[in-house]
Amino acid sequence: MIFSLKQARLLKGLTQKEVAEKLGVDKDTYRRLEKYPDEAKIKQAKQLSEILGMSYDLIFFNGDSTLSRLTNGDSTL
Repeated sequence: MIFSLKQARLLKGLTQKEVAEKLGVDKDTYRRLEKYPDEAKIKQAKQLSEILGMSYDLIFFNGDSTLSRLTNGDSTL
């Protein structure tokens, strides 16, 4: 199952403001990341996965995607 950034945040029971503070950005920047998650930098994606307690694959990528396998060290590509 793949979750949107908003769904992951809501499952964790956090507000946009709380996640923004933990990420070190203002609320408007975080709100934009929820709307346009493809604009997140890799470092932000990893931080968000830690904050939300969910693999960034589940939030940002389809678990079967090529990018997902590359970031997990799959050498069969």
